[in-house]
Amino acid sequence: MQQVPTWWVWASGIYFVVSMLWSILLTAGLLMVYQKVMPIMAESKIQVRRVTEKAKGIATKASNTAEIVHVQTQKFLGNANSAGSLVTQQARTIGAALTGVLIAARVVTFVRKML
Repeated sequence: MQQVPTWWVWASGIYFVVSMLWSILLTAGLLMVYQKVMPIMAESKIQVRRVTEKAKGIATKASNTAEIVHVQTQKFLGNANSAGSLVTQQARTIGAALTGVLIAARVVTFVRKML
């Protein structure tokens, strides 16, 4: 049976030690990153909740404002419609009266010419 060369045993041992140290350092580094990132994540979560609540409040206010504008516009349009109907009715009355006066004036002119 052949034996493993001594230099190979030493190289394997050194590699094992370096590998173990590297794994320990990586684990420690990962733990440090985790400890620094988790408070930031928690604070971010709180900030997102605050912003979401404010956005909901703003959306509610905007909706209420839009409703108020809608109601006021409907009132204005209703008033304008009523006023327009009244003006149209008065214009028809005045137009009929003027037409009557013009027809009467022509009849009078015609009668004067005949006499």
